Amino acid sequence: MKQLLIKTAHFTTLQMSFKDWLRIMGYADGTVETFPVHLREFFHYLEERNVFHIRDIQQRHYDGFISYLQIRTNKRFGSGGLSTSAINKEIQSINTFAKYINQNGRFTIDIKPHYLQNSQEVPNVLTYKEIKALYEATFTPHRENTQAIGQRDRAILAIIYGCGLRKSEGTALNITDIDLVKRTVFVRKGKGNKQRYVPITEGIVSDIEAYLKEGRYWFLEYQWQGLRGKSLNKKSDSNALFINQFGGRLQAFYSRFKYLQQHSGIETPFSTHTFRHSIATHLLQSGMDIEEIAKFLGHSSLESTQIYTHITQDPSYENL
Repeated sequence: MKQLLIKTAHFTTLQMSFKDWLRIMGYADGTVETFPVHLREFFHYLEERNVFHIRDIQQRHYDGFISYLQIRTNKRFGSGGLSTSAINKEIQSINTFAKYINQNGRFTIDIKPHYLQNSQEVPNVLTYKEIKALYEATFTPHRENTQAIGQRDRAILAIIYGCGLRKSEGTALNITDIDLVKRTVFVRKGKGNKQRYVPITEGIVSDIEAYLKEGRYWFLEYQWQGLRGKSLNKKSDSNALFINQFGGRLQAFYSRFKYLQQHSGIETPFSTHTFRHSIATHLLQSGMDIEEIAKFLGHSSLESTQIYTHITQDPSYENL
């Protein structure tokens, strides 16, 4: 989509100003990068149909674009169509752009959003046993510093799984967002620029406390300079909760999870987001009310949380 050409200077300017607005409004870094890219495809679609200004956008153009997404080839993988989730992400991008335009006051866009139903796409989840195996693999002997790396990996699991955070939310965490006394995590950059406090259990407190008192200082102080043979201070980030080998903000949670998977013997395929699905399912199984789970996850409506009721009703998931 980044390669799609936009002929109109008007659309190019709007795409750039939209990105600036997302950044100013505090949206997650991933959102700031991807939403303008989705918007670019919408603009390209409009230009192909001789629409060159947002004041000329009508509901039929919006509806036509959604229909087009449902049949177009998946450009990333070269075959097959877009998934319902991918199409809904494009819809969300356009709706957020419409919000930006209407708030700006210079122009208005009058369209009615309609997300596609995602009922057939049941998310994958990990069992309690598999989660435990990942925890136990955190202190696998490492040639550099088994203790520090193990403490960080266990703290990551505690936050991403135990608090049900999205990858972008975990990446954005600073040490000041963690309150071990009140036992809360402050999520500053949630989906849709929403903020929330997430409670943490005693076990999570212990994992984070051990990392903050010991392991994190190793990443900050040494930054593996002796191993790399050069100073890496320019990449350091003393505010970030999770630090990488350069002393900077850790971005690659997935690579750490793949490492733990290899040392835990787990064969079930999973992504970073699988931990969020897993904790939601486990909480529902434990008897937590679905409204409380929605609040815990930061969902704006119960529709997003309802999928977990379908998982727990499936007999194949009864031993999670």
